[in-house]
Amino acid sequence: MRYINAAMNRTRFRYKLQPKPGSTLDMNSLEQRMNYYLLLESVIGNGVEGDVAELGCFTGQCALLFEKVIEQTRSSKEIHLYDSFETKFAFTGGVEEELLKNFKIANLKAPILHKGYFDKTLPTQLPEKMCFVHIDCGFGGDRIEHRDIILYCFEQIYQKLSKGAVCVLMDYHDGKAGDKGLDANPGVKLACDIFLKYRPEKIVMLYGNDYSHGFFRKM
Repeated sequence: MRYINAAMNRTRFRYKLQPKPGSTLDMNSLEQRMNYYLLLESVIGNGVEGDVAELGCFTGQCALLFEKVIEQTRSSKEIHLYDSFETKFAFTGGVEEELLKNFKIANLKAPILHKGYFDKTLPTQLPEKMCFVHIDCGFGGDRIEHRDIILYCFEQIYQKLSKGAVCVLMDYHDGKAGDKGLDANPGVKLACDIFLKYRPEKIVMLYGNDYSHGFFRKM
């Protein structure tokens, strides 16, 4: 790939090849990161009240970006991360330790960690107000079980989302609407269909190249 890009550069071809994201470590694509940046920057710029939360953070690849946006915009918002830190995928070290090391290497303020399963942490440890929530707790297992996990997350966060807050959903996939990304965790859409059916919020699909995701904005 490096040689192909060098050849294209010599011919002044304006595009270059990019490697596919590693699903067990990268967790998200370049396009998704661009979307995260723009969505978080918009809620901060529009003065939406509350802190930032991520439900399922692994080694912090998304959380690093969120904290970078917070610091670049000189916002006083804090970032809260919720995870059991038990799932390792292809990673062999300590997940929590790796996350904190990544923040230190990036010279970013350490996040507020809430270690444990969601049913133990979310009921009492969520911020009173939130402007941005990223839900990424896919595990590739039974879609009904995953649907119920997402529904539980919705039930805990919904009333704490400020007006104008954004909730981003990793793995939201709607093939009937033309989504070409990977339908890795169909339970996400099942949960959205149920929870938002009689609520004013609607899911907006986002282009993420190989990965699917979407968001809704609190009305």
